[in-house]
This record gives sequence, C-alpha cells and structure tokens, in this order.
Amino acid sequence: MTRYRDDPRALQALVEPDRVHRDVYIAPEVFELEMERLWSRTWIYLGHTSQVPRPGDFITADIAAKPVILVRHTDGNVRVLMNRCAHKGTKVVYDFAGNTGKTFRCPYHAWTYRTDGTLLNIPLKDGYQGTRLNETKAVSGLTPIAHETYRGFVFVRLADGPGFREYFGDSLSSI
Repeated sequence: MTRYRDDPRALQALVEPDRVHRDVYIAPEVFELEMERLWSRTWIYLGHTSQVPRPGDFITADIAAKPVILVRHTDGNVRVLMNRCAHKGTKVVYDFAGNTGKTFRCPYHAWTYRTDGTLLNIPLKDGYQGTRLNETKAVSGLTPIAHETYRGFVFVRLADGPGFREYFGDSLSSI
C-alpha cells in the first residue's frame, strides 16, 4: 500500500488540531516514511570512540532502521560502515561488539573487507567472469556512512540533510 507516500494530503490528514490518527503510530508505511524522511537525515548519536579503542574493535547498531558498524580501522581512525555485504546485502557482522582483526568476512559468500570497508577478496572470483561484476557498486566495498566525531562522540547521518554544526548549532557546547 502506498497511500501515504503517493498522497501528501493523506499523510497531512493524519494530524488534526485535536487528535492524531492511530496510523501515525502503527502503519508500517508511515514508519518507513519517518525513517526515510526524518531519521535518516538527522544526526544521530552512534557511540563513543572509547568503545572501539583498538584496531579491529567494533560495535553495531541500527540507525533509522539500517544496520551500521562503528569500527576502529588499522590506521587508528574510526569508520562507520553500512553493515550489509556489497554482494548480496547480508549482514556482515551479527555480534553487538567485538574485535574483527583486520577484516570483516561476510557469512554468506565469504566476501572479505578491510576495516575501512574496501573490498579485499572475492572467493572464486573466476566464477564471476562474463557477469560484468566489475561494473557494479559491489566491488566498491562496504558503503561508508557520513559521520562526525565531536569530543569522542560519534554521530551519523544516512542521507542528505543539514551539516553537523548547522544541525546542532550552539547546543554543541553542551556536549
């Protein structure tokens, strides 16, 4: 059903001066629109750099209903990556936290990625000959997520939206 996505008036009609329609709280389509239009464009706190002190340390979370990984790369920098294999979209990491060493390996087809998200290895790569795999985004690796670190606090934004400092404004001094 695309009642609310296709008809902005139907979405607006959910909120009246004296009441809110129950679909605001229970309709899956409204939830999806909220994730897409609000939460994916908002800077959301993901974690603190102290949670990933050593190279290979990671934590996982869902931001705007999307799985992400906060990881300390081998160069010491913190990275945020989409927790989906670039090949078939399977979650790469199922643990909440841990240390992955220098790589992530997808449990589905064993594609291997460095902790900065770059693709390291495709098993049985010859099997992809003639498929134009090299022309796809899959060979780009795990999708990097826009993030900002402020006083060790890591914030992420999944889609276009206001810049970090523009979004927080003067409230940053309170962190």
